[in-house]
Amino acid sequence: MVITPPTGRSDGPADTVRTLQLPPAVELVGLVLLSVVTAVLEVLYLPVRVGAVPVPVGAAAAVLTNVGLVWAAGERTLRLTVAAAPLGAWIVVVLGCAFSGPGGDVLLVDDWRALALLVAGVVPASLVLGVLVGRAGTARAQVQRPTAPRAQSTR
Repeated sequence: MVITPPTGRSDGPADTVRTLQLPPAVELVGLVLLSVVTAVLEVLYLPVRVGAVPVPVGAAAAVLTNVGLVWAAGERTLRLTVAAAPLGAWIVVVLGCAFSGPGGDVLLVDDWRALALLVAGVVPASLVLGVLVGRAGTARAQVQRPTAPRAQSTR
């Protein structure tokens, strides 16, 4: 992520722009925190109804947010476990919402919408992780190419 502060003046193309580049570790922590926030919001929007028809808005949002967060994490690292951190945090928060709180309230509804949320949140993000595994394997293979060809034996 590049943050460009406004300079307050416009001198044309010769104007120098200062940029702040955040370390990838800070960006990954931000992505994990964002996945925690989106998990809570998706669970809270899960019981939405239009009239008498339940509309799992949280499940639809989970598809988009988890795919985006896992893809963004994969752009910052070649390690699968690090790229899967937003998805892991999301799963922990959603499953944590299935337990009762101090007053006995449970946030996660106990019908088909909870299953839809879990499937919609995990399956597409796991497919993105599969793409990232292939990309990381290709990148590692390019880095670890042998420098000299092997000598063939003469039999």
